[in-house]
Amino acid sequence: MTALWGVPDPAAAEGPEAQKIRAFRYAYQALATRIKIFTSLRLEALDRMAIKREVDEIGHLRIVEAGERAP
Repeated sequence: MTALWGVPDPAAAEGPEAQKIRAFRYAYQALATRIKIFTSLRLEALDRMAIKREVDEIGHLRIVEAGERAP
């Protein structure tokens, strides 16, 4: 099973140093959040289709940056 949890490439960030650092922090936060959610799933309680659905939903989460308000 595979999933795409794409995040913008922080190495491609342009602009002032602070903006580049923010891009790396966002990428880290997004992946760390998704991994934490994934590892909290009770996989033994789900069938293969349910696991795939959950993994796909994790990839569609909107990750809110520190200091940003959720919609």
